[in-house]
Amino acid sequence: MQNLERRPSGVYVARLTVPVRLRTAERARVFVASTGSRDLAVAKLIASEQIARWRRHLFELDRLSLLGLAMTPENTLKIADGHPLLLAGGYIPLMEAAVVVGLTSQDLLRQAAEGRLALYCRLNGEMGYRTPFGSFEPDDPMLGTVLVPNAWDRPAESKIHRAFGVYRVPADETTAVANSLLNAGTPAVVAFDEPAADLDGWAFVPDKVLKLTDQIVEVSAVEVDVLRRRMAEALAPAALEAARKTLYNANVQTVTSPKATAPLSKAVEEYCRAHLPQSISSPKEVVRIRNGLMLLAEFMGDMQIGQVSPDTLRSFRDKHLAQMPSKENQVRLKLGTTSMTESVVAIEGSDWPRMSSNERDVRMQWLYRMFRWFHAQKWISDDPCTGLRGESVLTKVERKQAAVARKDRTAFTADEIARIFAAQVYEVGSWKATKAGTFRTFQPFHYWLPLLGLFTGARIGELCQLHLEDVRCESGVWFIDINERTADKSLKNAWSERQVPLHPRLVELGFVRWCNQLRKDGFKRVFPELSWNPTNRYAKEPIRAMSQFLEKLGMPRDGTKVFHSFRHGVNNSLQKRSSMSDIMRKRMMGHEPGGGVNERHYLSDPKPAELLGFIANVGTDLPNVSAFDVTVGSIAVRDALKRKNGGKGAAEALGNASLS
Repeated sequence: MQNLERRPSGVYVARLTVPVRLRTAERARVFVASTGSRDLAVAKLIASEQIARWRRHLFELDRLSLLGLAMTPENTLKIADGHPLLLAGGYIPLMEAAVVVGLTSQDLLRQAAEGRLALYCRLNGEMGYRTPFGSFEPDDPMLGTVLVPNAWDRPAESKIHRAFGVYRVPADETTAVANSLLNAGTPAVVAFDEPAADLDGWAFVPDKVLKLTDQIVEVSAVEVDVLRRRMAEALAPAALEAARKTLYNANVQTVTSPKATAPLSKAVEEYCRAHLPQSISSPKEVVRIRNGLMLLAEFMGDMQIGQVSPDTLRSFRDKHLAQMPSKENQVRLKLGTTSMTESVVAIEGSDWPRMSSNERDVRMQWLYRMFRWFHAQKWISDDPCTGLRGESVLTKVERKQAAVARKDRTAFTADEIARIFAAQVYEVGSWKATKAGTFRTFQPFHYWLPLLGLFTGARIGELCQLHLEDVRCESGVWFIDINERTADKSLKNAWSERQVPLHPRLVELGFVRWCNQLRKDGFKRVFPELSWNPTNRYAKEPIRAMSQFLEKLGMPRDGTKVFHSFRHGVNNSLQKRSSMSDIMRKRMMGHEPGGGVNERHYLSDPKPAELLGFIANVGTDLPNVSAFDVTVGSIAVRDALKRKNGGKGAAEALGNASLS
């Protein structure tokens, strides 16, 4: 019999060689066990049972994807001991689950692809409809696929719904989605399983197709822990004991490491000196982040970085960060405080607004990145932020309240368009200097940005950062080239790059003449009067001015009516009042054309001349406005630059472009 040997003593021994790929996890090259018998027939029976157990063990070890995992002592113990985050239940991000269980996200995705792990997505107010899965029309009976209609063609039994919470990727789609993620794809999901028990068998179909990445996919903590327990059973006792001994010795060395005993203040300074300039070009932004990180030491004490625990960070987040004032620099100016600690005490019991949840999330992200770097540099043995990355600065009740209070942006109505463009800036003779001879109440961006928003649908940041070389004419058609080819520009994503034709009305009002005048005057940007900053690029002042302008017109300041409302209007006009194809509309708006390979890789962007014929109905609500006065505009720009440079001359600021 194979795998059976007879020792000199006459006793038969069972042997099985461990495959090379599994020896690291098993900590053994061969399995050996005595049958305890000198009788060949009896030995064969005993050996066959033992060898079968060994083979089942190796098969399970192989099947659970441990062979692709770097079985470090730390990962081995994570699999064996589990993590409190898994015992808490609920859902956690895929990346976080992989870290706490000692695997990689690829390992968990393989489990999902084989049907052992469900995939989920957290929705936050997505509009759509819910309907029974049975209401979908069959597409291919052989494949079992169905047609999922859009909201305007939804099944009769469906109901409009705004989705909050965790929704599951349908079971029959999980394998395809997981395999796509394994191949670095971004699978599109058009329908999810309804999580409510009373809606079993129902689907939620969002209005827009959702693209999944391993960064946003979540998994069930319970399912991951079940998977971990099965893996733990497959670990060899010898491998587990060796891992504990190795990690113990490593921890002893870490405790005595000078890096682990460094105080927070010095560690923050070193992080900001050695790492931040590698990813952030603005010195002001580095200082801003450094000051934010220093708050941990200010409120929790300048402890050693090796002593910072998850509880330390939670206390800082929930107790102190939540009480910090918004615009703390104004608190210092008005109340004479000199530190954040003093500012918190000074506003206690007052109605001074606290730091927004978004800003608090940003501050926590700074801490997460810093401690991840400390861990990667071997300064600390464990990253205290690991269990916090899936948590929010808001409680569940606060998240619900914020979701209910949140309102979607809407397009301007015809009446609102009329009120906007009836403003004084669009009247003849309104562009006058003040008694002091300055143009503080008028700058060219006041006139042009709303018009460009109305006719192009471009984002305010895209328009503010335009260079004069981005305003060009080809085949007799003037257009704006939205790009980030210079260091002072930034776009939302790669699909934002595009060329948008200028509506004939913009040309009539003098936009091309104005750009030519700016070139003649030696400028490089369309709006040289705007200053650059690392947060909003050139858009800070226009955003503030637009908000104040709309407020004066009596429009609600609840986020529903903003500059972006022009963009909604253009998109609606192209979709409802034009024969433009869906792909062309998406590309003109700077959106991804579709999820298919054909749309993403083989279709070239439409030329401005192709788009021009479709935009005739855009901006038809515009009332009669006066053409732009190029002469006054030139004087206003020079005046603005002189004031912004402290009277030192009219030099045009180019933000980070000087670094390129």
